[in-house]
Amino acid sequence: MTARDQAQAVLAPQPGGDPPVRLPAIKVWTEPGAVAGFLRGTGGTGTGDFVPLTFPFRWLALPAVRGVILQMLGGDGFLPVHEAQSFAYERSLRLDTGYVLDVEIEASEKPPRLIVKMTVSSTEGEICARLETVLRIVQLSQEADS
Repeated sequence: MTARDQAQAVLAPQPGGDPPVRLPAIKVWTEPGAVAGFLRGTGGTGTGDFVPLTFPFRWLALPAVRGVILQMLGGDGFLPVHEAQSFAYERSLRLDTGYVLDVEIEASEKPPRLIVKMTVSSTEGEICARLETVLRIVQLSQEADS
């Protein structure tokens, strides 16, 4: 078994768990100002005339996606911590262009994590990118009342 196979086995959801949650398709836009702000915020340089490969990561914060992530965490005493991400592109994203985001979120118990899979497609249905983000679920410690 290769290292990659081992890593995928570790990240794979546990058998018998709940089925993944699929969100309705979400329309997203690569608005030039948002792309330029993301580029600056992540230490990028340049004119901002392209969409950075990691730009779709910000779509995790969309209310529809974030809301489901928060619901799946297990309550207020838990925090999602970024563990891993991958981006596989079939075609580059273009500035000032609309796309369709399909999102599937799966939970695993050992260790507790959420696996968020996103597919970015053109409005014509052509797949542009497949992304995966792994969020480890960490229980926040509760301080004892004195």
